[in-house]
Amino acid sequence: MVKTSTVLDGRLHRKMRDDIMFVDSHVHISLNGMNSKDWRRILAEGNYKPIMEILDLYKSKNILILRDGGDNLGASLAAREIAGRMGIIYKTPGWAIYKKGRYGGFLGRPVTDIKDFKSMFAELLKSKPDHLKVILTGIVDFNSYGQFGGISFSYEELYYMIQRAKEKELPIMVHANSSAAVKMAIEAGADTIEHGYFITDEELHMMAERDVIWVPTLSPLGNIIENKDFRYRYRNQIQIIKRIFNEHLAAVKKAIDLGVKIAIGSDSGSFGVYHSQGFFDEVKHIKKCGISENQIFKIAFVNGIKALGIKHLELKLLENQG
Repeated sequence: MVKTSTVLDGRLHRKMRDDIMFVDSHVHISLNGMNSKDWRRILAEGNYKPIMEILDLYKSKNILILRDGGDNLGASLAAREIAGRMGIIYKTPGWAIYKKGRYGGFLGRPVTDIKDFKSMFAELLKSKPDHLKVILTGIVDFNSYGQFGGISFSYEELYYMIQRAKEKELPIMVHANSSAAVKMAIEAGADTIEHGYFITDEELHMMAERDVIWVPTLSPLGNIIENKDFRYRYRNQIQIIKRIFNEHLAAVKKAIDLGVKIAIGSDSGSFGVYHSQGFFDEVKHIKKCGISENQIFKIAFVNGIKALGIKHLELKLLENQG
C-alpha cells in the first residue's frame, strides 16, 4: 500500500504517488476537442466505451474529480456512473438549461419561460443532478469583437431557477459572458461563473465580496493562439482571438489580486482542448498571471471542491479506494 500523503490544504489526504490530486471544474465528455460530430454520433448510439477510455486518461494523470457542463445525449450521466466504478468523482448537471431558440442545444434542453422550467426541473431532478447549469448567454464571437450572442434569460427567470436549485441544495453554475450577464448571474445567486469573457472590475469586486467562484476557461482561446495549425485555421480571426484572450488573462490576474476564488476548468472537449491534457493547458495559461504552478494546483483543488460542492465524506471515500 502506498503511504497516505497530505494533499494541498494540509487536512485532506489521498493515497497516490506524487501527492497531488487534481480537480478539473469544467469539462464536456460529450465532446472530444477534435471531431466532436463523430464523437457525439458514437455516444448517441449508446456506445460509452470511449467515455471509459477518456476517464482512464484522467485517472492516469491523477485528475480524479471532474465537473461536467452537461449535454443532451445522457453522456455525462453515463460518465458519472462509469467514473464511480473507477474511483473518480464525476459531477454532472445531467443536462444544462437554455432558452429555447438560443445557444445551448448540444449542452442541454430548452425552456421557454418559468412555467416551462418548473416541469423541466421536475424531470431533471429524477436524474439526480449534482448541480444546476444555466446557459445565460451565447459564446464569444471570433469574427466580431465584443459579441457573445446576447443574454437569453431575464433576471426574474434566472433568479427563479437559481432559487429552486438552492431549495434542493444544488450548486449553480452559470455560463455567462459580458459584464451585464456576469453581474446578473452574481446578483441572482450563482455559485460559479463559467467563462466570464468581457468581465469588468465591477463584477470582479462583486465576486470577491460575495464569495462567488470564477472558472475563466482560458484554454479554448489560449490553445488556438499557441498551436500553429489552429492559428492557421483561424487566421482570419486570430487578431480578435488574441485581443480577447489577453484581456481575459488580465482580468484573471486582477481577480487573483482582489482575492476572487478561481477554480481551474479547462473546458476540455471544446475545439483544441483535449481531455486530461486540457487541465494542464489551463494551468499553463493561468501561470501567465504570475503565480506558481504549486499555487495553481492548490487553488485548483481547494476552490474546485468548493465549486463542485464536494463533501468531506466523498473525499474520504476516494482516499480509501485502492
